Amino acid sequence: MTAKRDFVARVLRHMEDAGYVKEWVSSGSANRHDYTVTMDSGRIAVIELKGCLDGNNSGIFERPAHAQEFIVWSVCDSQSNDPRHSVWSGVHVRLGVKMIAETQQVDGLVVWDWLCGTPARPCPKLDRKAGRLTTVGQFQLTPPCIYLFPRTIPSVRNNPNPEPHKLDDVAFLKALNECFGGYFDEINRVRLLVTHKGAETVRTTSIERNGIVQQSSRPTPIRRR
Repeated sequence: MTAKRDFVARVLRHMEDAGYVKEWVSSGSANRHDYTVTMDSGRIAVIELKGCLDGNNSGIFERPAHAQEFIVWSVCDSQSNDPRHSVWSGVHVRLGVKMIAETQQVDGLVVWDWLCGTPARPCPKLDRKAGRLTTVGQFQLTPPCIYLFPRTIPSVRNNPNPEPHKLDDVAFLKALNECFGGYFDEINRVRLLVTHKGAETVRTTSIERNGIVQQSSRPTPIRRR
């Protein structure tokens, strides 16, 4: 994880220097999260760093009590990994299930690292407009991929289909998007619809971008992996 932590630290340092965050600290190995970020407003964002999202480790975390925003950040430095498959697996199979089954609120997901925009992982955002790379140390970084999760934890009886966050709701993700030149219509929003099917609780996951559904599941039983 050393290279991954170094990458995220460089990004946070760049955001601090540019005035997008007030300060940040590494939480250390004693905690089950990786970084605490204080925004200019005083709002506290906590970041949990993960690798590729198709591994079981993606669902192992605890939102700390001091977090006003909780962000999972996937740094997947495997050139053989297909991000489209990995992200869908992480969102539908792991993070969504974690929210529903263990009532662990996740506010957003960042999928972004130094491979994005390279021949190993072409980025379609770079085709929209020239000059969208940001230099951070030795890295030339594309705008980040951001996923906004439901504002509240889904529950069959009282909250079966909560609305996803808007970008303005999650201060760290808004700052990250602005700092690295992301466009509003590139933001992804995750919907989790839960209901009963016989004796089982099932969820339907969908990902929307710019008001259009990009991918959706069938109603799927909640089974921990």
